[in-house]
Amino acid sequence: MKLTKKLLTIALLSIFSIVVIACDTKTTTVTTLNPTTETTDLTTSEQTTIVTTEEVTTTTTFSTLQTTDQPTTFPTTTESVITYTGIELINSKKFYRLNDTYDTISIEIIAHKSDGSVENLTMEDLSVRGLRTSTVGKQNFLVIFDKFFLEVDYIVLEDFAFEINMAYYEDAINLNGNALKLALNNIINEGFNNLLYGDARYILDEADADPNNPGNIILVYTGMSVSGAWDGGTTWNREHVWPQSRLGVYVGYDEDDFPSKATDLHNLKPADPDENALRSNDYFDWFKTDKTYEPRDEVKGDIARILFYMATMYFELTLNNDELSLSLNRTMGILSVLLEWNEIDPADDFERNRNEVIYSYQNNRNPFIDYPEFANLIWGDLAA
Repeated sequence: MKLTKKLLTIALLSIFSIVVIACDTKTTTVTTLNPTTETTDLTTSEQTTIVTTEEVTTTTTFSTLQTTDQPTTFPTTTESVITYTGIELINSKKFYRLNDTYDTISIEIIAHKSDGSVENLTMEDLSVRGLRTSTVGKQNFLVIFDKFFLEVDYIVLEDFAFEINMAYYEDAINLNGNALKLALNNIINEGFNNLLYGDARYILDEADADPNNPGNIILVYTGMSVSGAWDGGTTWNREHVWPQSRLGVYVGYDEDDFPSKATDLHNLKPADPDENALRSNDYFDWFKTDKTYEPRDEVKGDIARILFYMATMYFELTLNNDELSLSLNRTMGILSVLLEWNEIDPADDFERNRNEVIYSYQNNRNPFIDYPEFANLIWGDLAA
């Protein structure tokens, strides 16, 4: 009877283990028979095999519900979203005339993205607000894209004005007459480095160098190409285009050398000594007389623009259109002729290179080489 009860108990335990395994739990119970038999004080007829159990637990975690047949995981993925981080103006029309309409072709704007790339925007992407051309002067309008906006500057020009794209002359835009002359005077005096007369001996050989013959220079009045090496003034000397005798200041040499308007490099040109003496301090005109001198055609405009510079740089100097005043100090002319020469002999590469070289030493420019139009805006009415 006792043996029967024990067997029944063992059977119930086995059924319970099977039920536990079948349940959806995270614990698996494995039941094994211990091959070792234990002997108790029971009689031989009551001896039996004792069953022991061993629990093995395995835990598995899934992100979603699993089936018991084939567990599967589903990793979570986060996608990055590319957004706009700003807009940048690349190019836009700077000048407009009175009552001009907006030039949609001229504007170029890009949008920066969060992934580091850029996108070219078209006018269909943009909203432009506040552009008006009914009033002259500096103005701005808004360009809007997405949540970003830019202020874009532009200038509406006076009827007489022209486009000036060099930042150096920005303060001269929309001016004429004495107002323009004053603005240019301020510009070319800013940071001006007035050198010595002796310095010209070793700068003019660079400023007026013969582009076709290295080591040579071009003489202003004869056009001859000669050695640029300074030999004391025998081969070439330093010509004052605005004559030194009409400057109101003498020229110093060696120990007596000092900076003045007589040492301004823009007014100095290499010249043949004999031709320089023949020119003397005469005015410039279409023909030669005992009071006037006519330079060769290739430098007529160069001469005019040098004199325009001197009359702008130094307010005590004046350009004269009255032949009766030819003998007066601090004057030069003839103004109407110089304005003609400025038109018929425009600035060329030789002259522009000279302007750059002098700028590198003297730290100012000749505005009338960069923008010959300035001359008529200042003196056009006076010479009419």
